[in-house]
Amino acid sequence: MFELTDQPIDSAALRARLERPDAGACVVFEGWVRNHHAGQPVTKLEYEAFDQMARLEGEAITSEAEQEHPGCTVLCVHRTGSLPVGELAVWIGVASAHRHAAFLACRQVIEEIKRRLPVWKKEHHPGGAAEWVNCTTEATAGWLSPENYYARQVSLPEVGAAGQAKLAAASVLVVGVGGLGCPAALYLATAGVGRLTLADAGKVEMSNLHRQVLFTADDVGAAKATAAAARLRAQNPLVKIEAHAADVTPANVRALVAGRSAVLDCTDNFATRFLLHDACRFAGVPLVSAAVYRFEGELNVFRPNAVGCLHCLWAGRAAGELEAVANCAGAPVFGPAVGVLGVMQAAETLKLILGLATTGDGQTTRLVNLLDFSMQGIARSGDPSCPVCGNPISAPSRCADLPDSAPVVLSAEQLAALGPVQILALLEPGETLDAVTAPAGAIALPMYDLVGIRERAAHVLTVLVCRHGLRSAALARLFRAEGLGKIYALAGTLPAIRAHTTAN
Repeated sequence: MFELTDQPIDSAALRARLERPDAGACVVFEGWVRNHHAGQPVTKLEYEAFDQMARLEGEAITSEAEQEHPGCTVLCVHRTGSLPVGELAVWIGVASAHRHAAFLACRQVIEEIKRRLPVWKKEHHPGGAAEWVNCTTEATAGWLSPENYYARQVSLPEVGAAGQAKLAAASVLVVGVGGLGCPAALYLATAGVGRLTLADAGKVEMSNLHRQVLFTADDVGAAKATAAAARLRAQNPLVKIEAHAADVTPANVRALVAGRSAVLDCTDNFATRFLLHDACRFAGVPLVSAAVYRFEGELNVFRPNAVGCLHCLWAGRAAGELEAVANCAGAPVFGPAVGVLGVMQAAETLKLILGLATTGDGQTTRLVNLLDFSMQGIARSGDPSCPVCGNPISAPSRCADLPDSAPVVLSAEQLAALGPVQILALLEPGETLDAVTAPAGAIALPMYDLVGIRERAAHVLTVLVCRHGLRSAALARLFRAEGLGKIYALAGTLPAIRAHTTAN
């Protein structure tokens, strides 16, 4: 709840409004008018707000805090008008079952109010002098200015002011806020990545604390994404930190990945790794992936158009099969090992944003061993039989009864053996389907009409085709992950799909 008022704030009455039988804590912040600011004496303040805009933004801020800290009730009241020294200007109260959640929610509202609320204040000084101050710019003034915060980083020739501007404009998704995700997110936030989203459905456990450095013992039981976001906002109030306290699934992965400068795979299971890999490849977003076991780890940068993808590394192995033999969840782990790999993920991501060379230019697997401090790079060459970035392998000639677990990409021979199928020709902007040379009965659809593709493929055996064969394969894998078992992609290029030509 958020309110603007031109009347004196009654803190006792506001606190009474927050009383709940199940609340074990009430955290209150009071902002008073002081008699000085920036080294000058102050006699009084005048507050003026864009009324409707301020109310909408204030309500959004308090609602966000309640969503990110479940069980908290938030009330914020901001004064307008003329206020003498000692008067209450801002009152924020949070009621919760536990004090720690209330502290975090209250701090979040304080910081967001300073940054986002469209309120101006006029400072009156002795002798009649006065000046208007935009409260939203005060949060980034003085000691908290970007010039001060990033000064040592900007002084690097490889970064500079232009590079820092690239970081500020970047948007990064970190999936998994554990041993890898905590240090990775910390260094991305403090480097000045403008928008950072943390995705994790888990809650903090005591066994996490020896390696997941964003959490304290007080955070046990809290949602990882929410607790980590609160810590990072306190570490760098200049950037936007978002918490997605839920799993990444086939239903939401494309929305989470779309428009990102990079995605970090900090997970511990193969199902999510393959899901992120295919979604990033389809969306044209670089993926920075790491995994750790005991004292060793590996780092990969997957560029969307490069060969040597995740499917090449685990050729012919399904995610479910790999979970049984190579899942890192619950395995023994050396805390500094995940710390080192997480920091390396952050470094590779920052280099991607800045346009600097990454590990092997995205085609090298980097192996790290903290027992002997060795590091080794292994070329990640493409597998010619990879169904995603190479030429798919040939398969049995008879496949009319392929199970849902069958390979997603089919050869022309396999397609012929299927018998009657629906063929969807997926077109990029500027492409057309030649009806003469196209497969019989092929239906042309825009590549990005995901709803239309899904509806047509819901109940009919369907094969996706595209001009180069890559995006149709990635899209078929994503739809297969969503539960469309009878959807496939045709291997290789389809000459019948042609780009428009224009006469000069």
